[in-house]
Amino acid sequence: MQNVYKIVSSFEANCPAKFVMKDGKKQKEVTIGIWNPEPDDRDDLYVCLFNPAEYETPGLNDWDDALDVFQMDDILTPDAYGQLQSALFDYEAHFEIALTEKDFSIHPTEILDDELKGESAKEQMRSNEKEQQFDMEM
Repeated sequence: MQNVYKIVSSFEANCPAKFVMKDGKKQKEVTIGIWNPEPDDRDDLYVCLFNPAEYETPGLNDWDDALDVFQMDDILTPDAYGQLQSALFDYEAHFEIALTEKDFSIHPTEILDDELKGESAKEQMRSNEKEQQFDMEM
C-alpha cells in the first residue's frame, strides 16, 4: 500500500486545516495542524514538524523544543499551495485535498517518517513523566 497525504478543513480560528498523512505499510495516521494566526494573511500558513535531531539533543526539557516551523509554501509546490489558499480563503465549505508526491517541494515520506518517530518519542516522554511522578509519590 502507498502512503496517503491530504489536507482537510477544520475551520478552527488559528488552525483552519489539518495535514493528514497515513503510512501505507504500518497503517498509522498522523495529523498535524496547519496554523494561520492572522486569518487575513493568506501567506502565513505553517506547520510545526518533529525534528529527530533536536529531540536527541541532550537537555531537551520541552516537547516544543523538538519542533521546527515550516511554511506551507516551502512544503508544497506553488500549484498545490495555491489550491490550499483558495480552499481556505475563497470558499466557506468543508474541503479535502488529496495530495500526491508531485504536490510536494520536499519528499513527503521524510516528513511522515519523522512524524511517526515524533509520535513514538512523545509517547516515550509521557511514559517517562508518569514514571517520574510515580517515583516522587513513593
